Amino acid sequence: MALWAHGIFNGEMGTIVNISNISEYVEVDYDGKIAQYAFSELDQLEHSYAITVHKSQGSEFDVVIMPIVRSAPMLLTRNLLYTAITRAKKLLIIIGSNDIVNFMIRNTDAKVRNTGLAEKIENI
Repeated sequence: MALWAHGIFNGEMGTIVNISNISEYVEVDYDGKIAQYAFSELDQLEHSYAITVHKSQGSEFDVVIMPIVRSAPMLLTRNLLYTAITRAKKLLIIIGSNDIVNFMIRNTDAKVRNTGLAEKIENI
């Protein structure tokens, strides 16, 4: 467990803000929540050089690089493209075919999600 990590949950993304070679710990800022990890605990952290659009929801990044490749049409939707584009605060780089981007813009097919949420709420 981190030396000080109140309110940090599995899957949260943070930024390393301090490394102390003397005290042998690393500080990670999780959107204002600071956690300290001893060097011996660094195996609890994973690099996130790249993340999915779904994982990025609710976050913003200075630069977003979005590779767009030919995929199943049900994945290439306008909603997914919009979500990815709106994550970029300063710069967006799209790598891929104009044809696929245009397909995504035209693909407004929203799938019905069978979550059972309405039924669960009704049974409360």
